[in-house]
Amino acid sequence: MLFNAENIRLIIAILQLVFGVVFLLAGLRKLVAREYTPAARALATQSARIGQKGLRENVSVVSQTATQLLNAVNQLVRTSAGVGAFLVLVGLFFMHAAYWVVR
Repeated sequence: MLFNAENIRLIIAILQLVFGVVFLLAGLRKLVAREYTPAARALATQSARIGQKGLRENVSVVSQTATQLLNAVNQLVRTSAGVGAFLVLVGLFFMHAAYWVVR
């Protein structure tokens, strides 16, 4: 019989293992990939230029806006790392659950 209890347990365990590997790889890619680093560097460079211009021309509002923008990009990078770590944990959970189902 194709759908007996043992086969269903095995199918569930295989699916959980596949999901676990996918989540783990996605999380590791998110942690390792430096997608936002070039943008953050460019924004830091531009913010420094705007800050110097603001000091020379007494335009402090422009400098404050650039600082807020840089802080937002830094928060975006930190959030990306948090998402990667969460995906890794979910992947490990799925793999542990797959082992528990088979055991």
